[in-house]
Amino acid sequence: MNTVKIGNVEITALQDSPFLMNPRVLVPEHADEMLVEWGHQLDARQLLMNSITTYLLRSEGKNILIDTGVGGRRRPGMPPGKLDETLAAAGISPSEIDLVIHTHLHIDHVGWNTVEDADGKSRVFFDRARFMIQQIEWDYWMTPEMLAEPRNLHLVECVKPLEGTGRIDFRTGESAIDANLTFVPTPGHTPGHVAIGILSAGERAVIIGDASHHPVHLVHPDWQVPLDRDRELAARTRAKLFDEVERDGSTLIAGHWTYPGMGRIVRLDGKRSFQAL
Repeated sequence: MNTVKIGNVEITALQDSPFLMNPRVLVPEHADEMLVEWGHQLDARQLLMNSITTYLLRSEGKNILIDTGVGGRRRPGMPPGKLDETLAAAGISPSEIDLVIHTHLHIDHVGWNTVEDADGKSRVFFDRARFMIQQIEWDYWMTPEMLAEPRNLHLVECVKPLEGTGRIDFRTGESAIDANLTFVPTPGHTPGHVAIGILSAGERAVIIGDASHHPVHLVHPDWQVPLDRDRELAARTRAKLFDEVERDGSTLIAGHWTYPGMGRIVRLDGKRSFQAL
C-alpha cells in the first residue's frame, strides 16, 4: 500500500485501473510540444501511462473514500476496475466505508458506487456509506436530458440509484467536511468540480480530482483540455491551484497522474516539477 500521513489524516492510494493517455487527445493544440517534452515517458505508440486512482482517507475515526473509479462493469474502451480488490488488499470491506466524497460525476469517478446483482439490477456497493456531492454538480448532470444521453449511462447505473436512499449529503461551494477536510471549489472541468483540501496538525495536502490529468500542466496550466467543459476556466483554475499548492508547501495528490500520484511541487531549472513521495 502507498500511504502517507498529513498530520492526523492517513491517505492510502488505491488504484482502480491504469490507462494509456494520448497527448493528441489530452492537449490537441499542443500535442507536438508535449510529445517532445515527455518523449522519455512515451511507449512505442506514443502513449503515456496514467492511472485511475482513488484515495482512502482515515480521518477522525472514519474511513472516507475520495471518488470510486471506473467500476467493475465492462465499458467501451475501458477495462473493468479493480477497486474491490485493492480495497480488500488494504484490509477494508465496502461496509467499512463511512463516507464517499465525489470530486465530480464523470464515469471514472463514480463507477464503484454500484454493482450489478445476479438479476442485473444496480445496488449500492458501499452499503453503509453516506455520499457527499456538490449540489451544482448534481443539478447539472441529473436532468432528464442528461440522463437520456447514451454517453451518460454511468449516471443511470452509478449515480441515479443513490437518489431516494437518504444517504446523499449535498454541499455548496467551500465547506468543511470534518475538522481536517474541506471542499475546495475548482470549477472548469465540470461546473461543480471540487478538490479536497486537507489541513491537520499544521500539515497540508490537496486531492485535485480532474483539475489536471497530467503533470505537464505544472509548466503549462494554460494548455487547454477538450475534456474540460469550460476550457478557459479550467486553465485559470489549474494555474491558481498550483500557485497555492507551491506557496503553501502542500502535498499534491493527483488521481490521474502516475500511480500513486502523491508528491510535491519543486523547482528544477526554474520550472515547476513533480517530486513523487
